[in-house]
Amino acid sequence: MKTNSTHSLGGLSLLVSLWLCTFGLGADKVLPACNRLRFEPLPGTERAMVGAKLEGSNTSRTEGYVTLATLQETPAPKTWTDVKFDNAKLYRWVRFSMPAGVTSKMGKVEVYAGERLLAGNENKGALFTPFVEGKDGVNESAIGFDLFATATPGRPAFTPAGGDLDQPTDVKLSGPREAVIRYTLDGSTPTAEHGETYTKPIHVDKNTTITAVTIDPDRVAPSLAVTVTYLVKGQSKPGLFTAHVGNSLTGTCGGFWRYARTAGYAHRQESFLRPGALTRENWAVATGDYKNDKLANAKETQALKRGTPSWDDYWAKVGKVDLITLQPRDYDLDKEIAAEISFIRKFREKSPELQPWLYCEWVEMKRARPSDQGTVPSYQMKKTFPALTWEESMSAMLLYVEELQHRLNPQIADGKPAHIIPSALAMGWIKNMIDHNQVPGVKPGSFYPLLFNDQVHPASGPIHNSANGAYLVDLTWYSAFYREAPEGKTLPIETTFTPEQARLIERLAWDVVKNYPDCGLYEEGKEACGKPQFSSDGKIITLKSSTPGAWFRYTLDGTTPTRTRGYVYCGAISVQPGIQVQAVAYKSGMADSAVTAP
Repeated sequence: MKTNSTHSLGGLSLLVSLWLCTFGLGADKVLPACNRLRFEPLPGTERAMVGAKLEGSNTSRTEGYVTLATLQETPAPKTWTDVKFDNAKLYRWVRFSMPAGVTSKMGKVEVYAGERLLAGNENKGALFTPFVEGKDGVNESAIGFDLFATATPGRPAFTPAGGDLDQPTDVKLSGPREAVIRYTLDGSTPTAEHGETYTKPIHVDKNTTITAVTIDPDRVAPSLAVTVTYLVKGQSKPGLFTAHVGNSLTGTCGGFWRYARTAGYAHRQESFLRPGALTRENWAVATGDYKNDKLANAKETQALKRGTPSWDDYWAKVGKVDLITLQPRDYDLDKEIAAEISFIRKFREKSPELQPWLYCEWVEMKRARPSDQGTVPSYQMKKTFPALTWEESMSAMLLYVEELQHRLNPQIADGKPAHIIPSALAMGWIKNMIDHNQVPGVKPGSFYPLLFNDQVHPASGPIHNSANGAYLVDLTWYSAFYREAPEGKTLPIETTFTPEQARLIERLAWDVVKNYPDCGLYEEGKEACGKPQFSSDGKIITLKSSTPGAWFRYTLDGTTPTRTRGYVYCGAISVQPGIQVQAVAYKSGMADSAVTAP
């Protein structure tokens, strides 16, 4: 049996009486402040842990941390160490980090308030791995927890809970006793300083989006936000009914319908998602063949444990839909295409006129896919090259999806051809813009902390968007499906974007979709785009044009690029041995430029 050892830790110590006075609590009310740590080091890392720190923050997951405790002694190996310290202050975020310069991975960690477990390695909903500040990486020598369940009050409730209204209605908000409710109507997230204080029901007589939080003087942060959009009969616009098959990166767009509703569309969607699933694994689940597919079977078992609906339940909900999205990521191209064909034909049974879309996702932070390595064949060029930057990885991912589309469409020619949602291009450009200080109020190097949830996947790094990143991706969907610019229509609900940042995100999503010809919005013109102009620092080649807002396609093997052939430029081309760069500039509403080389 494992034994526990107890250590004395130096760190932050606050007088309880001072804290009670500061927060206005009675002596009979004690809140669950973190004052105990349990951890089990990974074998061989025990000595390296001396100087490890437990820190707390009420600013964000990445900033504002203060030291709560510092490990002074070498912990015992192969056992849980139990440490206690004085602290009576609530913290929303806590992290336990190895000393500076130590690269050993963190072992198992749990944090407590006395005997009450606040979070631990098995509490996946609160676990995160901190980002390395100012760099595109995560600190695997640290582990963090978001203690929102104890540091923030319960969320507000809405009556009616949401949906479409037949007539003007008074909406009532309620929350925990003694909590104040703050709300906004512009899509921004309320705070103690921002928004209106709820004092009476909100009269809704037109399409309205309400975002609300509760604020409890005994807690250190507002509750998580709740947003509801009410569409009033006679004022809303007919929306699409869409079907989506994929995994958690399609789940990133699980809120797409919410943004469409903020723009007044009565959008409906049904999603069939399985954790990490490839298209063929989802098809194996749909047909029951997952029983003979160990990988699909394991993922289906995991999904069912999470309460995910079965295929039969899902299919029963799906009637006639306007479009379906599939999420390609299988580099066995024949298997990917076969599964895509199967799903498209299945949905055509109920919806012969549906429009298929291939959702081009981004890649993991560590960028180790075959598309990153330059090993995926492309009908567009004789030779592809490794992607050495994030921007090039996004271009390479799109090239892979275009290859699938090229092979797929002749096999589904009895219906509408599949189009591509170029979400990867938006992700490529937003990183480039952040790194070049082109996003107001965002520091270079903040791409991952700003746009991603930093939960780490083995050997891959972060891949899941936060609400901020989801807003950009969802708006590429909105732009492609509703064929209109989102700016001035959608609301950035539950993001942390300032109005200026939100407008930039909205313009970027529209620019990407409008200028990607396969989305069907591209317009021919007579005036030629300014030709590509090249510059290089010896490592990175960059392109510009005399035409503001021009886009570029380029090749590296001597093939002549066009606006539909080659890599789509996302702000960086790596200098590599053997490359022969050629590029063309284009823009919706204009004619293509001449092809040029450095």
